[in-house]
Amino acid sequence: MPTREPDCSCVRGPSMAQGKWYGVRSYLHLFYEDCTGASPDGDRDGSSSHGAWAPLIWKASLSTGTLFLLVGAVALATGSMVPPKLEGIGEEEFVVLDVQAVRYNHALGTCRLVGLALCAAAGVLGAI
Repeated sequence: MPTREPDCSCVRGPSMAQGKWYGVRSYLHLFYEDCTGASPDGDRDGSSSHGAWAPLIWKASLSTGTLFLLVGAVALATGSMVPPKLEGIGEEEFVVLDVQAVRYNHALGTCRLVGLALCAAAGVLGAI
């Protein structure tokens, strides 16, 4: 019956193959090289290149999500808390439409919509 080597042990490596021990640092160094799949020379075999991108993607999505959440909250608060202007001025028979007030109220509605979209995008980035 063939013998099987354990996956994470110090039986592989340059110092054990020669029968020499170089202290605790060498033992830990060899242990982590064996368990991570790195070669004793420090070269990576290329199979764990995905692991190098994971922290970068995580940090980028977290910072972008936080930025979106802050900007979205400010836009939502601005659109909701600023009072709208009256669009129609006058009495029953004679009503004057204020075009600037219509544009202003439309801008407030757009601000609320953009704030909601940014908060939703921040939630999606936070979930990722």
